Amino acid sequence: AASRLNTAHVAMSLPAVVPRPLARPCARREQPARRHRRAHRQRAGDDSVTAPPSVASAEAAALRDELLALLGGGGGGGEGRMARTVDRSRLERLVEQLELLNPTPKPFAAEASMRLLLNEWQLITTFKPGTADVRFTSPESWREYIFEQGPSPVQSLVVGAGTVDNVFQVLADPRGSPANGAKWQNVVEFGPPGTSLVIEAAMEGVRDDDSFFYGFCGGYFDVQGTWGGPDGIRVPYPVPFDLLEKLRPGRTKGWFSTTYLDERLRISRGNKGSVFVLKRPAGYWEKEGARG
Repeated sequence: AASRLNTAHVAMSLPAVVPRPLARPCARREQPARRHRRAHRQRAGDDSVTAPPSVASAEAAALRDELLALLGGGGGGGEGRMARTVDRSRLERLVEQLELLNPTPKPFAAEASMRLLLNEWQLITTFKPGTADVRFTSPESWREYIFEQGPSPVQSLVVGAGTVDNVFQVLADPRGSPANGAKWQNVVEFGPPGTSLVIEAAMEGVRDDDSFFYGFCGGYFDVQGTWGGPDGIRVPYPVPFDLLEKLRPGRTKGWFSTTYLDERLRISRGNKGSVFVLKRPAGYWEKEGARG
């Protein structure tokens, strides 16, 4: 399981100090978002029937389809692989072009755009220079993170040239946070079926038209299915975010923006420059339509 954890890049970016309101501690969820992901992956129906009308222009849709094809995330198999080095320049150009054509520049402004933004997303790729050398199990990585402004070892749970098809984000509504207890979940599925690592960040308010503040507040290993028994098992994640924040104020907090959004694709950037490219899981809109 440890080797699987080191092959994917957890969809978060730990920040420099930024002004933000105080947030409530993470609250326990009665039903892990993990169960929703399992349902999506088992039912890969025809989302074209139930997805909202496309908001992307013809030019944006063509670029989006090219990006998905480049990353193997267009539904034809092989989705989730990290972009190869030879693809990087084209990948970065496509991301920048799509951001200029963003059809949803103010995702918090209306319920229709919030429907496009919220809930579950599957990571296709993430990139930022330097992060591939950081390792969660490396004492040197933790020393650089705590004392020298190095990248977060939490991110290293994902870094590398392996696949990221087992990494998900689940977004709650940041409007009204932190009072409403909204959270941003980052989930890595690994090991036996039904096992995942969930890292939670408390949303700490809307920053501007397309971004929100957050602060990491906890996490747990979630074991469902045969290994977890009838009620499942949760084991606390052994990283003391509160202590890290006391040692280096601002290191567990930051902001996260959405720079491109349509019914199939989301591009986001963290405040330290990481870029995240995500798609809706197969069958997502079909299930949303059935839920009504």
